[in-house]
Amino acid sequence: MKSAKTFFIVLFFISAQLSYSQTVENLKVEYQARPLGVETQSPRLSWQIKSPKRGTTQTFYQILVSDDEKTLAKNIGNVWDSKKIKSDQSLWIEYKGKPLESRKRYFWKVKIWNELAKMSAFSEVSYWEMGLLNKDDWSARWIGMKGTEGKPPKSVELDKTFNLGKRAVRARIYVSGLGAYHLIFNGKKVGNDFLTPGWTHYLKTVHYQTYEIDPENLTIGSNFITATLGSGWWSSGLGWGGGNHRYSEGPCRLLFQMEMEFYDGSRQTVVSDASWQVRTSPITSNSIYHGETYDSRLEYNKLWKKADVLDDLENTTSLFGTEAAANIREESEKFSTANIALKSSPSTQIEVIQEIKAISITEPRKGRYVFDFGQNLVGYAHLAVEGKAGKEITMKFAELLTDKGLADQANLRSIRPTDKFILKGYGVEQWEPKFTYHGFRYVEVEGLPSKPDKNTLVAKVIHNNVPFTGEFTCSNELLNKIYKNITWGQRSNMHSVPTDCPQRDERLGWMGDAQIFAPTASYIMDMNGFFAKWMKDITDSQHSSGYVYDVNPKMVVGGPSKPAWGDALVIVPWRMYQFYGDKRILEENYEAMKKWVNYLNNHPNTKQNGIYHFQSGEGEKAWYGYGDWVPVENSPTKPIGGSYQYFSNQIMAQTARILEKSQDAAEFEKTTQQIKLKYNELYFDKAGSQYEGKTQGANLIPLSLGLTQDADKAAVAANIAENVKNHQKHLTTGFLSTAMLLPVLSESGNHELAYEVVNQKTYPGWGYMIEKGATTMWELWNSDTEKPEGMNSRNHFAYGSVGEWFYGYLAGIRPDDSGAGFRKFKIAPMPVGDLTSASASYLSPYGQIRSSWTKTGDKFTLKISVPANTSATVEIPNTANGNLKETGKVLLAKGKQPKILLPGIKVVKADAKVVTLQVLSGDYEFVTE
Repeated sequence: MKSAKTFFIVLFFISAQLSYSQTVENLKVEYQARPLGVETQSPRLSWQIKSPKRGTTQTFYQILVSDDEKTLAKNIGNVWDSKKIKSDQSLWIEYKGKPLESRKRYFWKVKIWNELAKMSAFSEVSYWEMGLLNKDDWSARWIGMKGTEGKPPKSVELDKTFNLGKRAVRARIYVSGLGAYHLIFNGKKVGNDFLTPGWTHYLKTVHYQTYEIDPENLTIGSNFITATLGSGWWSSGLGWGGGNHRYSEGPCRLLFQMEMEFYDGSRQTVVSDASWQVRTSPITSNSIYHGETYDSRLEYNKLWKKADVLDDLENTTSLFGTEAAANIREESEKFSTANIALKSSPSTQIEVIQEIKAISITEPRKGRYVFDFGQNLVGYAHLAVEGKAGKEITMKFAELLTDKGLADQANLRSIRPTDKFILKGYGVEQWEPKFTYHGFRYVEVEGLPSKPDKNTLVAKVIHNNVPFTGEFTCSNELLNKIYKNITWGQRSNMHSVPTDCPQRDERLGWMGDAQIFAPTASYIMDMNGFFAKWMKDITDSQHSSGYVYDVNPKMVVGGPSKPAWGDALVIVPWRMYQFYGDKRILEENYEAMKKWVNYLNNHPNTKQNGIYHFQSGEGEKAWYGYGDWVPVENSPTKPIGGSYQYFSNQIMAQTARILEKSQDAAEFEKTTQQIKLKYNELYFDKAGSQYEGKTQGANLIPLSLGLTQDADKAAVAANIAENVKNHQKHLTTGFLSTAMLLPVLSESGNHELAYEVVNQKTYPGWGYMIEKGATTMWELWNSDTEKPEGMNSRNHFAYGSVGEWFYGYLAGIRPDDSGAGFRKFKIAPMPVGDLTSASASYLSPYGQIRSSWTKTGDKFTLKISVPANTSATVEIPNTANGNLKETGKVLLAKGKQPKILLPGIKVVKADAKVVTLQVLSGDYEFVTE
């Protein structure tokens, strides 16, 4: 084999003879393209490189930033000219120019030099715009209507008319609300966002949004603003029992600031203050859980009054229940706008993403029509109806139907989500709610004046508008259906926070569910900004002792968090670093992560025997946490504490190394070794190569998290495989270990068994859900037979964690920690069973990665794409004859390389089972036969 140095010299020589072109595209600032409301003084800039040539890498870059687009067009960066920087970094370049100013728009572009010192053209111009960076930038007041307090408070409308004497050239609205706002300017909704400003830990942070208003939509003369306020997550009530937990009982509030600039340089500002008018809204009730009622006759209500300024109004919270004892040890008991930080969100907002019409309409009881949308989804229904004034239309939302074909809300526990609309009696009336959302497949409608059609009720799907990044398909239709259900489960639980379920009296940011699903989620969607936002919710909620809460923003469930749930504080930032190379998410959360891990390491229970366990109660009443939640076969829960203590310490050691905190890294590394020894001493049966409990989950968790000694790994994996076979090739796992089962089987030589498990159509398994008509993931493996009134969601993403195996093993696309953010990655597809093809694509931060294979007899074809400025380790299943071609040219003949090397490819190893290649950027087609 030639040395790596010789390989690259030859590659560069060959490359020099080829035609060359490259472009710099897809510019981003922080987590978005062209964001408004950026608040950091050192925003990070990223780009992708597109090139048809193999082996394209960046060696230098130059960034120009200007506060004027015309200046930038002259290639002048009057705010920042980075000059020519020697670096291969094309992600997360920190801005290092002049101090950035509130409100200002900054234009930027970048060019790069490749490995042959060839310079690209400058990219297209992009921009970002700063938010309101200082408290003094706000002159608006929080306003609302006193006397509207309640459980939940009343919805109100606020109105403002103002005049313009000349044409504006620039207009911005900075706005927030408590709980949620819906804004109309000159008859048009402002923005596409829904349930803004979104859910945060309101006791510390409230988000605001920035909207650019087209000057063409401003009128010389009178202009009109109408804001409707509803309860949202802030005050409508959350948690079981119908929602007795809340940040406030109101009144709802608005913060509004509109700034306009004119052609002559003058400015005009309109802010929320006591000059606005306010009245109760036609929305007579609204709740996240219970639904919304709208009486359109009240649109003509003339009872306007002057708005109340509510800046200093405090509210007692009931985050953990209405009983004083439930909140007594909590550290923030009052809500006050004077104490919160007003921030722009790093994440996109909730929007309507898709509209779906019913696949059928039935009338199981006279006058009651049931719309079946064919898909369990999350959102609301848009109603179009014509009838007499005072006619009330009632819409009940459900995932299931009763035996009589009506909406069955039993599994929603204490709530009965219902929207009501009362007609005003003028023509066809269009209505949809503003401050609620539902998880449903079916809507039962009563009170319609005439027989409906499919335009009467249209479902609107909502979730945070996070870009899709992944696709997967294969020749097995069952697996394709499972994958579809995974994606719908993810979409259904992205509403400001990663919720456990979207329909019942819960919808909370459960930490354990999210951390186990994070890798799958990150293949399917660009989750970086979404999770960065949620990390702030977690750290805002953290107790001063270091513990965190099971759900975040903290609500309903008091602390301290349980094993594997609290550890999401450490695991999720690490996953974001692996998938996106986002070092700042580690930096910003490092101290909070460290506090949590030190809380575990120094806990009184840890000092008993050198390893952490959670415990509540004594003796027979002792409880050790959630364990491997809702499995088929229960595993001991006590060891979970030590296993995740180890994993979190291990991640902290790696994080500390990355952040150059060598002393911390050494301490965490030492602790991991101590935990590992103690864990195996306490819980491992050396003779039987089993962990306490001997279940699939009991063995999977320590093996997957790295606690098993090297000498014992094969035997433990063999025991897991044997257990699976003894259960007729079915899983028995819960939330935590389900994600671990198939990767462990595949990596331990039991890949065929892993495929048989996922391919099962009988209970328990993903195929069983499909056979029973599931269109999303279930919370329980037996949701069809378990009592519905307990804990039985038909739309839970946790068991969708199998998606990581689809991408990482069937298609073979996996991250490599040595090149975070898919700077380096692996493509190692694993054909199996009766599969004849599998294909996945993943839009990484560097560009599109593709892995697509087909198998016909002994012929195996693999097509891959490796983005510019990255490299990949490729593992190709080999045939015994050792022949391999790439785009028709011989790469190996009976296991040996020809004298002429192919550009972009280095053979690392070749044996009867696999050919391992090191591959530079480009498109490749490998064939073995």
